[in-house]
Amino acid sequence: FPTAAGLASSAAGYAALVYALAQLFGTNELYPGWFSTIARQGSGSACRSMHGGFVAWRMGSDPEHHGRDSLAVPIVDEKYWPEIRALILVVSDAKKDTSSTTGMSTSVATSELLSHRAQHVVPKRIVELETAVLARDFENFGRLTMMDSNQFH
Repeated sequence: FPTAAGLASSAAGYAALVYALAQLFGTNELYPGWFSTIARQGSGSACRSMHGGFVAWRMGSDPEHHGRDSLAVPIVDEKYWPEIRALILVVSDAKKDTSSTTGMSTSVATSELLSHRAQHVVPKRIVELETAVLARDFENFGRLTMMDSNQFH
């Protein structure tokens, strides 16, 4: 699987590392989602990779806890909607010109739309997506997923 090519390899890698270290040291989570907050330090999306199935990354809102409440929450496991499959076609394994971290940092610093999206679009969209998943409503799930994707690309 290519790395640095835009296929979330760093997210998968950090999630696997946190999981392996927790297993090696026999560590239990201090609170639900603790491992996802650790994985998130390496790659934001890694928090979602700590679970199977459909997972939501909760933004968190408690500055006193320094992001501790920004964590991944499983919505349904991978068996809930067995008809759903993800197919990844690698058309290029070349390293990206701009890393995800650099790209996101630049976007946060320069895009007024990104802030608007985070504050006004994402919270509503997450609720709609979770509703579509729980109802196994592929039409709405697909429509919402494409709307979200189109805002980034």
